[in-house]
Amino acid sequence: MRNRSLFTVLAGAALLPALAIPALATDAPTDDRRDATTYQARLDPVPHHPQADGGSDVSGHATLVEVDGELKVEVRAYGLSPLLPHLMHIHGELEAQNECPGPQFRKGGVSDRLIETVDGLPSYGPIQVTFSTEGDTSPAAALSLGTAPVADADGKLAYQRVLLDVPNDVLDELGDLHIVIHGSDLDGDGMYDATPLTALGAPLEAELPVACGQLEDGDGQARGHGQGQGQGQGHDHGKGHHHG
Repeated sequence: MRNRSLFTVLAGAALLPALAIPALATDAPTDDRRDATTYQARLDPVPHHPQADGGSDVSGHATLVEVDGELKVEVRAYGLSPLLPHLMHIHGELEAQNECPGPQFRKGGVSDRLIETVDGLPSYGPIQVTFSTEGDTSPAAALSLGTAPVADADGKLAYQRVLLDVPNDVLDELGDLHIVIHGSDLDGDGMYDATPLTALGAPLEAELPVACGQLEDGDGQARGHGQGQGQGQGHDHGKGHHHG
């Protein structure tokens, strides 16, 4: 019953009709097309205290290809809470320094040993794009669990979609932005508990960041600001999730 009520709270009002998802256009005149630009991100664990996050060790890789204002997104992640939806976003403050949060961001909120979404905002910035499976991809859909990708029974997630409505200013700044994956079944009971609620008004388990990675352009370089000292390097325990 907790799962059902959680989906009602987070997803019910946010579900919108699905967008059509055509393949990347190939028949436009050559002189009207821009060159395709590829961005990649290695996703590393958000460095929560290992005794607080159950040994979460989420990793993965994301590839984004931008051409003619369309953004093809592919994400593969491992070590996620099995059979549960995982919110995914592009985070970042446009024209500002952005980085994944380090352990010093464990402060405030529900637990001083966890880095909640709001705790990490000074580091990786606000949500710019939502990686939903259908419908809205704007920040308004950020907490819509009903359209979030779902991990399989082994905690693996494969996501692919062409996004048509990404704002031009976000496309122009992709090399300075980040991808963040959320969601951790902290107590291993197979569901996201409805409480406690975080500063976002969302259940902690559903919105907890678990992996983060900076987008880099095709030559492997982050544009503009580079990495700062707040960059998270993951856990030092090397353990994955343990679900009973």
